[in-house]
Amino acid sequence: MLQRWLVAIIGLPALLAVLLLCPPWATMLLVCAISGVAAYELLHVAGKNVSKAVYGITIACAVVQVFLTFANAFGLFWLARWPLGPAFVLVVLLFFLAVLTYGKENAIPFSTVSAAIVGGVVFPMLYRCLVFLRVSEPFGRIYALAPFFVAFAGDSLSMYFGMWFGKKKMAPHVSPKKTWAGFWGGPVGSALGMLLLGAIGAHWLGYEANYPNLILAGVAANLLGQLGDLSMSLIKREHGIKDYSHLFLTHGGMLDRFDSTLFIAPVIYFFVSIGMI
Repeated sequence: MLQRWLVAIIGLPALLAVLLLCPPWATMLLVCAISGVAAYELLHVAGKNVSKAVYGITIACAVVQVFLTFANAFGLFWLARWPLGPAFVLVVLLFFLAVLTYGKENAIPFSTVSAAIVGGVVFPMLYRCLVFLRVSEPFGRIYALAPFFVAFAGDSLSMYFGMWFGKKKMAPHVSPKKTWAGFWGGPVGSALGMLLLGAIGAHWLGYEANYPNLILAGVAANLLGQLGDLSMSLIKREHGIKDYSHLFLTHGGMLDRFDSTLFIAPVIYFFVSIGMI
């Protein structure tokens, strides 16, 4: 319990400082770190015969993909013009290594190639929506906070709904503690979280909150966020582990803490990009 409070006391203020007080490139660096660690954790759990080379190129691809969101700002215009470059290079190198090692003791199976592509391409593609939210003017700070309000508020009310009303299990083989009551509590909590964020933004930053749209965004993001949570749990169950790592002590690893954010951030960015919130 002490470790859980320690992570919350240190981690939450640090997260808020990066999103609210620091310039946008700090959010980019944070998301680079999240994506790189998430790619490593997925390979560590789902990969077989993972060499240092596979770890290196996968993590590098994840980090560079997020960095591309700021390539123009750093004068790397040639890199920004080829956004699929890192993904292409990763896929080419992975299959080259797979062909090179096939039939040997250190052969790289297709399951490892697949895990590396998901970790090095798909994860950063989804996570970097956090950067897009942060640089969305004029309320980037509010938008960047939205995925975390959706996740934290939804998880909290889902937990309490499960404790109060939970009887029927939702996906017992994937996540034994999740119930249908908790499932319905999630969207309610996320909608309330978005309403709170809108009210804070309206009071302190002049944000013109459209509360019905905020509710809609919170519900939609939570539903897909729960799928993200279950998806990462499914991988853990297939490989017989409880946590991806112990990066956050008893809170688990990066993919344990930021699993639902994978799907939440793109949904929130969609609502922002079409001007609904």
